[in-house]
Amino acid sequence: MTKMQAAIFNDVEKLDIETLDVPQIRPNEVLVELKACAFCTWEQRVFTGVNTVQFPFIGGHEESGVIRALGADIDPKLWHVGERVVVGLMTSCGDCHNCRIGQEGSCTDFSYEKPVGGLSVRGMGGFAEYLAVPITKLFPMADNLSYEEAALTEPLSCVVHSIDTADVQLGDTVVVIGAGIMGAFHAILARQRGARVIIDEPSVQRQQFMADLGFQEFINPKQEAAVPAVMRLTGDQGADIVFNTVGNSNLVADSIAMAAIRGKVMLYSSFHPDNPVQFSPNTLHRRMTQIMGSANSDGQDFFKALNLLNTGVIDVKPFIAGYTTFADIEAGMRRALDPETYRIILRMNQ
Repeated sequence: MTKMQAAIFNDVEKLDIETLDVPQIRPNEVLVELKACAFCTWEQRVFTGVNTVQFPFIGGHEESGVIRALGADIDPKLWHVGERVVVGLMTSCGDCHNCRIGQEGSCTDFSYEKPVGGLSVRGMGGFAEYLAVPITKLFPMADNLSYEEAALTEPLSCVVHSIDTADVQLGDTVVVIGAGIMGAFHAILARQRGARVIIDEPSVQRQQFMADLGFQEFINPKQEAAVPAVMRLTGDQGADIVFNTVGNSNLVADSIAMAAIRGKVMLYSSFHPDNPVQFSPNTLHRRMTQIMGSANSDGQDFFKALNLLNTGVIDVKPFIAGYTTFADIEAGMRRALDPETYRIILRMNQ
């Protein structure tokens, strides 16, 4: 096969199916036939124009597939044709200082718009049928894991990075602001660490979804102010860790106010718009509050996340809200824009 299909953003709200050449692999690469790619919030923001990119642009970075060809330098004892894999970290350069010390998520040459995967169109590449992938960007998936489940390794890995950075401990009280998929993953992993989890979420539907997953403590900020509610639930102590997964600058001050003395506040989401916020530096000083951020993930986070999926410790099937194909990809993208929807999966070559 020399030609393949790809979904390409050519303008805001314009996602077209085009024919591209199948990538040619270099000696240190394999050719991966992609089977599934999830619609991340990032691609949704490209579609709506919130994230500005230079068109044409090919999105997709939550992806899984199968190896179809090996480069000349690939050891067939380590990788083989037919092996099922997750593809990740494609936009990290692999050469800068941070990449070389294992912090690929902080790559100093990171860009969503660099050419990857041997493609002729710039972008992350997951909305194409084939990618040329260096073996450093491959992660083996278990035979009992579906391609659709495996596609969610990347978002789970980002939350693994956040949870590890915040260093959630047994017995911690954790508040998660927002129960979108990333907030939900924070709640699940914090509970796995042995933390008490309180979820701050205005959507009744999302609250019910999380309750079905076994969570019991919720705050609805439409019904009561969130900060006093946290204090009420914690005996006026506050939360040991607050994960803010909602990109609303107005919630940053609340996140800080919810934290206990020596508490931590993790700003996980990107903010759109990126408005400045006000807080009292003396309050941070006196209460010894830590404010931190987390973005992306490193190779070790991918391995941890995929191990959680491969072994069934974490089940992501409830987060797959539906499927789409190239034929109806724009309808699938519009469905993904519904804030009550978790992940829509693009199925390819199945």
